[in-house]
Amino acid sequence: MRFCTFKTCIGLIAPIVFTGCVARSKYEPWSPKPRVEWSDIASVDLPPVQNEYRLLVSLPTKGLFPASLAVSRVSVQEKPTEPNPRQPMLVTDPRNEFLRWNSSFDNLMAVSEVFPIANRTLGGGQAEPEQILAAFRALHARLGLIYAVNEANEAQTEMIAVLYDLHGDRPLACLHAEETSLVPREAASKDRKADLWIVDSRALVRARLEKQLHTCLRELILQDEPPELEDKSNWTPVLPTRPVEWPPRQSPPGP
Repeated sequence: MRFCTFKTCIGLIAPIVFTGCVARSKYEPWSPKPRVEWSDIASVDLPPVQNEYRLLVSLPTKGLFPASLAVSRVSVQEKPTEPNPRQPMLVTDPRNEFLRWNSSFDNLMAVSEVFPIANRTLGGGQAEPEQILAAFRALHARLGLIYAVNEANEAQTEMIAVLYDLHGDRPLACLHAEETSLVPREAASKDRKADLWIVDSRALVRARLEKQLHTCLRELILQDEPPELEDKSNWTPVLPTRPVEWPPRQSPPGP
């Protein structure tokens, strides 16, 4: 049996290590992607909104919170040869987004949990708003957020989103966020000291939308009213009106 020497092992490992480092630091030039429109994430026509959120309900909700929130990001793939050239699909890995979305609402106790969904959750259907909302309901969520990311150019990114009440698929709010990179993306990728989470428009717009959604949910929570109680007239209880004692105590003997 032949064993390799230390120098031989280093000679085999070094090209792999340095090749990997070069590949990770290589700058990829920006290329345009199909734009996601409001009609791709909304089930109804929405009013115009620019870099803010807008509530779409005039009356306070009743019994909406506490609630779980399902989240899904929509992208569009263009296939000119298909009957429907614009095909929406779900992108992002839920495992990567789970902690980020949950940590955004740690101080909103009325939002019990946030969970993203994957494309396979649609059961083979198209990533259309109605199909996504049906998947949200199948997972027993009360609120649903459908959002998308559009890059106008290498330095400008926007996000659009619609928040739904899944009881009736009623839109509660629409959100729009837009940001510009503080440092050119190519320069930031070459500068090892640059923090892309602070200077890149893709990270800045994500933080802005999360802040908008946090404020929007807090406003809905403060306006939410308790659910209406059922009419208790002529109501006969089925179970005991007080906890059952076990073992049962014997009644004291009579006089």
